[in-house]
Amino acid sequence: MFYNWAVKQKHKEEKKLIFWWQSKKDPRPNIGDYVAYDLVNRIIAMKGKQITDKKDHSNKLVSVGSVLHFANTGDTIWGTGLNKKMADKVNRFKKLDVRAVRGPLTRDYLMKRDIEVPQIYGDPAILLPYFYPKKLMEQPQKKDFIIINHMNDDMAKYAGHEEHLVTPMQYPGSFIESIVNSKLVISSSLHGVIIAEAYGVPAIFFDSGSGEAMFKYEDYYQGTGRRDIPKVTTIEEALSREIVSPPDFTPIAKKLYNAFPFDLWM
Repeated sequence: MFYNWAVKQKHKEEKKLIFWWQSKKDPRPNIGDYVAYDLVNRIIAMKGKQITDKKDHSNKLVSVGSVLHFANTGDTIWGTGLNKKMADKVNRFKKLDVRAVRGPLTRDYLMKRDIEVPQIYGDPAILLPYFYPKKLMEQPQKKDFIIINHMNDDMAKYAGHEEHLVTPMQYPGSFIESIVNSKLVISSSLHGVIIAEAYGVPAIFFDSGSGEAMFKYEDYYQGTGRRDIPKVTTIEEALSREIVSPPDFTPIAKKLYNAFPFDLWM
């Protein structure tokens, strides 16, 4: 009990300094949200720092996810994306310290609000292979495919494919292990696609009707230099498509890492 209380107190302090979303109803982490905590924690640890060592406690770092609407004036943005599902009025910030954004669509939105945004794109989750090495997790035998649902999906859409399902409601290690040991990822979760591609695993976006706006998917793909989205509306359609390997993200990953706001801690 004391351990759980201590962890909650620690996270409470850390959340004042970096943002990550966590459901109040479900104690499990959603991979696309938890990575914002896990990845930043690992990156600053490389410099011998902890989240609570941040120099200025009056603002926060906002990173992975479509969470721009959680930013306040003065916050720092690194790889964040706009969530078009949210009404524009929730974006209350006036000035931001932007180091990178997920893609050009988010950049255009901020530039129209007279906020300076460098042309540095990418979802920070593409850096995960540098912290969770693929070679350590790969097995000799791989599954032909796995299916990753969105946390808000109607699970009836996956009837008949239950044995291939991988939930996004888990910590990075086990989630990544499932991905690197499959030949193809079919995902309605954006971060299922992003993380698969980061590890060089072909991924297809399954448009499951989860209620998510296409904006964030288009933003991500355009941020990696692509206009066409490998999108399907049924699992069967995904299995019949030609498998295309993702591009090499090394140049994007390097620019994104170099844009990380280490100065907030150093």
